[in-house]
Amino acid sequence: MIAAAQAHEAFATRNDEYIDVFAALRRAGVEVMGQELSGLLGLYVDDTQGVPGCLVNTGLEEVSMRHTAAHELGHHRLRHGTSVDHQEQSPGRWGEGWPQHEKEAEAFASWFLMPSPAARTALARCGLQRPGSPLDAYRMARWLGTPYATTVRHLVRLKMIDRATETVWLKHSPAALKAELAGGLPLDRRAHLHLLTPAAHEATLHVASGDCLLLAVPTAAWDHLPPGLTGTPPDTTGQLVFEDLTADSLQTRAAWVTEDLTTSTVTATTGASELFRVYLRRTPCRHGSDRFWT
Repeated sequence: MIAAAQAHEAFATRNDEYIDVFAALRRAGVEVMGQELSGLLGLYVDDTQGVPGCLVNTGLEEVSMRHTAAHELGHHRLRHGTSVDHQEQSPGRWGEGWPQHEKEAEAFASWFLMPSPAARTALARCGLQRPGSPLDAYRMARWLGTPYATTVRHLVRLKMIDRATETVWLKHSPAALKAELAGGLPLDRRAHLHLLTPAAHEATLHVASGDCLLLAVPTAAWDHLPPGLTGTPPDTTGQLVFEDLTADSLQTRAAWVTEDLTTSTVTATTGASELFRVYLRRTPCRHGSDRFWT
């Protein structure tokens, strides 16, 4: 926790919002590469042979890549030396047979991506005072850009839930929670569902291609969707097709992110002509050197 707080200060990183871990690695002087890796989450190479660097598995979804990057930053900041991180060290199997330096890097990653101020902001964006269900933890994770299981475990450290609650919530799969929130809307397996309540007004949301924005503002409907957003659901095998969706859910409340989105603003108007606005940033392709990510 202390090391993560010191890193935020060293890299001038705001700790009350979504944390850009890749920008922090650049400020730390760590070269970052993205490549598909079989059986590996990532690796860190120390500076004994020159410039320090890390490699992140682009076969992972964005939130897992972010967590892996924060883990590698932990190795760097804690001066652990070169380290190879295997799939067995995924957040779903925390600490089982891990050496001490891996536990330290994993704890660093959670505190770096989810410091208390950022967690409180995520709660506020969800319109919550405290997380009261696994669905709340899933929604918080979307604002924080973190894996569901990692988020649930960290809520214990933040004293927002107890150990008994953690045990119960970890039995819920992110896929099932996403499907429950989506209410039948089709989603790609790796896509996320972002439920936007009135508390999300004027917030910045980080999204990936395929993600769905579901408007949960009373009487509101999306205004004209900007380039990079579409009201047409993706073609997902085994899920609802276009004809099965109601006109309301399709045309006024749901929008899907496409590859064309970079940064944008999306607005909705309520029946009382009140404006609801969210700023969107699509995460870049992580392949190759971070100098060329777009």
